[in-house]
Amino acid sequence: MNDPLLSLASPRIGLLGGTFDPIHLAHLIVAQEVATQLHLDRILFIPANVPPHKRNHMITPGHQRRAMVELAIADEPRFALCTLELEREGPSYTADTVTQLRAFYGSAAHIYLILGADMVGTFAQWHVPEKILQQVTGIAAMHRPDFAPLPTAHAAWDAQLPGLGAAIITVPVPQIEISATGIRKRVAQHLPIRYLVTDAVRTYIETHGLYREWPATPEEGGAA
Repeated sequence: MNDPLLSLASPRIGLLGGTFDPIHLAHLIVAQEVATQLHLDRILFIPANVPPHKRNHMITPGHQRRAMVELAIADEPRFALCTLELEREGPSYTADTVTQLRAFYGSAAHIYLILGADMVGTFAQWHVPEKILQQVTGIAAMHRPDFAPLPTAHAAWDAQLPGLGAAIITVPVPQIEISATGIRKRVAQHLPIRYLVTDAVRTYIETHGLYREWPATPEEGGAA
């Protein structure tokens, strides 16, 4: 794989993983903010193949979620698609992904894992989280509408997993309450989704008939 970033002595890269079912404007806005505040050369959007926390959920096929990500980020040069997890069989563990990317970009690269700040509280229960900490430069914890970490939280994070508190970089982002769950529900209810996703993604959803018969299950209650 040829990548212009390999010509940089110390490229700065953000990793934004997720189901992206579908990718929406809040994803793009927070990615822009993190890229700006951390002076990143690139943010890699990494669609999961089999999200470990959604193994029993209905998920749109990977090739369609990939297509929507490509359409959404096409006009932003700092954004790029990473298909490592879609190409890998089995659960899409972040530890495996960051290990592959660290090996590819080298030890001099600054690699930041981007998470919603509310996810930091469960990070210690992830698959081999200590391996993730070994591979990344830091964890960019984004403020989300329903969560704002306190300064004392760093000590609590370290108590859960040594080194976690020191790895956290809190990044304030605009408080935008858009969720993939809500978009899927709106499509199923024949409600408009313009201004929630890019026009290209909206056209793709309409053209391919996505989410029109999405089941209303208890699992659909949270943001995705």
